[in-house]
Amino acid sequence: MIGQTLGHYRIESKLGEGGMGVVYRALDTHLNRPAAIKVLRAEAMMDPDRKRRFVQEAQAASALNHPNIITIYDINQADGADFMAMEYVAGKTLDQVIPRNGLRLGETLKYAVQIADALARAHAAGIIHRDIKPGNIMVTDVGLVKVLDFGLAKLTESGEMDEAAETQALRAERPPRTEEGAIVGTVAYMSPEQAEGKKIDARSDIFSFGSLLYEMVTGRRAFQGETKISTLATILHKEPQPVSEIVPDTPLDLEKTIARCLRKDPARRLQHMDDVKTLLEDLKEESESGKLTSSTGAAVPSQRRYVRPAIAAAVLLIAAAGATWWWLRPAPPPAPQLALTRLTSDSGLTTEPALSPDGKLLAYASDRSGEGNLDIWVQQVAGGAPIRLTTDPADDSAPVFSPDGSQMAFRSEREGGGSYIIPALGGEPRLLAKSGRNPRYSPDGKRIAYWVGEAHAGIPRRIQVMASTGGPPKPLEFHPPIRFTDFPVWSPDGKYLLFLGQDQAPAGTEWWVASVETGAAVKTGAFDAFRRQGIITSPGPPVPAEWVGDQIFFSARLGDGAGLWQVSISPETWQITGPARRLTFGTGLDTNPSVSTSGRLAFSSLAENLDVWSLPIDANQAKPRGDLQRLTQDPAADVQPSITADGKRMVFSSNRAGTRNVWLKDLETGRESPLNVDPIVENPLIAADGSKAAYVVNSDKQRIHVMAIGPGGRHGVSEIVCEDCGHFLADVSPDGKRVLYFVSKTIFALSIASGERTVLLQHQKYNLSDPRFSADGRWVAFHMQIDPLRRQMFIAPSRPGAPEKEWIPITDGSAMDRFAAWSPDGNVLYWISERDGFRCIVAQRLDPGRKKPVGPLLYIQHLHSARRSMMSFADPTWGRVSVVRDKIVFTLAERAGNIWMTELGPQK
Repeated sequence: MIGQTLGHYRIESKLGEGGMGVVYRALDTHLNRPAAIKVLRAEAMMDPDRKRRFVQEAQAASALNHPNIITIYDINQADGADFMAMEYVAGKTLDQVIPRNGLRLGETLKYAVQIADALARAHAAGIIHRDIKPGNIMVTDVGLVKVLDFGLAKLTESGEMDEAAETQALRAERPPRTEEGAIVGTVAYMSPEQAEGKKIDARSDIFSFGSLLYEMVTGRRAFQGETKISTLATILHKEPQPVSEIVPDTPLDLEKTIARCLRKDPARRLQHMDDVKTLLEDLKEESESGKLTSSTGAAVPSQRRYVRPAIAAAVLLIAAAGATWWWLRPAPPPAPQLALTRLTSDSGLTTEPALSPDGKLLAYASDRSGEGNLDIWVQQVAGGAPIRLTTDPADDSAPVFSPDGSQMAFRSEREGGGSYIIPALGGEPRLLAKSGRNPRYSPDGKRIAYWVGEAHAGIPRRIQVMASTGGPPKPLEFHPPIRFTDFPVWSPDGKYLLFLGQDQAPAGTEWWVASVETGAAVKTGAFDAFRRQGIITSPGPPVPAEWVGDQIFFSARLGDGAGLWQVSISPETWQITGPARRLTFGTGLDTNPSVSTSGRLAFSSLAENLDVWSLPIDANQAKPRGDLQRLTQDPAADVQPSITADGKRMVFSSNRAGTRNVWLKDLETGRESPLNVDPIVENPLIAADGSKAAYVVNSDKQRIHVMAIGPGGRHGVSEIVCEDCGHFLADVSPDGKRVLYFVSKTIFALSIASGERTVLLQHQKYNLSDPRFSADGRWVAFHMQIDPLRRQMFIAPSRPGAPEKEWIPITDGSAMDRFAAWSPDGNVLYWISERDGFRCIVAQRLDPGRKKPVGPLLYIQHLHSARRSMMSFADPTWGRVSVVRDKIVFTLAERAGNIWMTELGPQK
């Protein structure tokens, strides 16, 4: 068929052949893009009922919008041939990728998590794959997995099974491919119930996935025989060789997961692919953090397999050359060896642990109920069933025990938010302080300190203290005056509070210690000490969590991860003494340390993933039309999306290739590709017509680059249009001729052709940020930075030098409102607002002519969930929305994690 045309697809080359048909690479002549065409065998389509079911199932499969599932474009018939047009994926099938000795552990988990996620999505839609095998898994050059042939295997199922059909399916000796008889699937990867021709459900896919995972780890099939019949007998009656006998350093939990997938009885198998995915995600997280142990109890090397003899010899030479130095150098102090114990194993978000003073009880916030919100739970550290303390639909978080262990205080978002008290083993919650956050008992249990205020809504943060039995609060006034005080922690004697505060100094955010009685406060010097160690203090500064003896425990970022730390404080001067000591190491986010007097340390170990999502909407009417939809899915951070006016192309920034680069995504085909290889790329933008992209390369200078983009995502070499222009690139004009960027109090318009820049808007006092053109280019929306926690939104004419008297205020400057985006008709302005304490998407209708606000502020999408929000622990600065006719795109952070514990020894 090479050179022929089916419909509007021109066949170019043969890609492969399976039980149901032949697959070709083709060119979609309408859209000028590659496609994969599966031409179905005529005998497979002779039965009208089977053809009808095939179409139904293929239609269902085509609705699976998932980055790890091949996209089905079309089902059609031409020149007497039935065919399916699908997304073309450049890469190799998994059976071509798996080496003889199996994949490395990191590769195995990277691919397996993606496959499991795809299957979980299909199962949720009621679709069973029935033919999971390496040949149906594609791996691209950048490690993206695509699962093929969803819905096709079900076509081969018939209502009855006769001897002839069974013989036809089992006699032919061919390379593994989908069988053509009544037994559905590929023999070597069938489940026992599939092999017997019984009715199957999603658990059959779990068994096949287990066989696939076994092969990825070992390089061998889990079940194999000399003939297909002997292979089926092995599946039905024999267990595969234990993985650890083939690969001794296989993690114990990975071996257990494979074994639980491969149980013969479906009732004893892992029951849901979501659970399998969660187990693999946990293993991946532990592998990356170095916490995994092998089946033999030894630590799993990050890269198993063989080292080349030349490399080994070089290592020996280096070791020999340095032997004398190693013998003579002074021995360093031993690194802390903390044995870690997992206390919870939830698939969602379990976080913010609190140990009782004796270390025997553990409280935490978790969404394990499956109801979509966090509740407070408590359990014995030694084991036993957890007890659910709260059941309100709003999030409950930040629990803390009273000193005698009988009560618990916590934060709740119910009824506008506040601090509550509840008996430690269950009872009715009681409101302690409206708006109170992070409540903390004094050491004698008589008082509770907490903070109030919504700084992002213009209400300053302030610390208050009140009796634990209730009563009027006492706002604390500090000397010298300190703004934005929060996260109080009691000193061991209960006379002082340690907290995060900000004074008038340029780098004023700092840890302070103040007397509860007099308010006299001193800086601890913590942040200067942290900066000397390279600990990240901004944005998202480390907050004090526990004060035990002369030790302060906290969580802080170092690079892309976050670990737990402790640092000494002088009881005479309240100054931080000596460097901070890191307690946990890894690539995840270890946060919320809780320390008991018995020396137990509990903490949250979280994973956070940043992906681009979309909200279906009638943008000109400010009316949402559906639920949130994921547009990217990758373990790396995908941020700062920008979309074309027709909604077909999007650029975004991602560090999935190791450094932050610009990626282009075709939203029709799902194809993703990097546009550049420059390091440290920020603020990518795509022109309204998709013809070019602009971005900033932030190295020794901040250079603005522009790159032409052609059909099919082909692109040219980027051109530098401005040297050292600042990295705050904001927008591309609708005609594609100018870009907007801002520096300090000035917004500039830059000609792409000539490099000439003009001052568009300027203010004498306040910084101006994030300008965005309206679709007709006549107006610019932007925000003014009133102070670090308040922004005011404006609209101004887009002509150079428009005076301040022509600026139209859209908000009053009392809250954090920023990152504006226009509706296509220019009559609605969207932005991200934090006026209710969370980052949410809001909109304001505008007068079509004068662009003044009309009607009330509209909340388009509340994002109050701790599990999925626009608030990121790792990167709080990536906010942006991009609006087109039928959707809004933006980045969301998803969190999952569990509670771990270690022993520090008795604390004084």
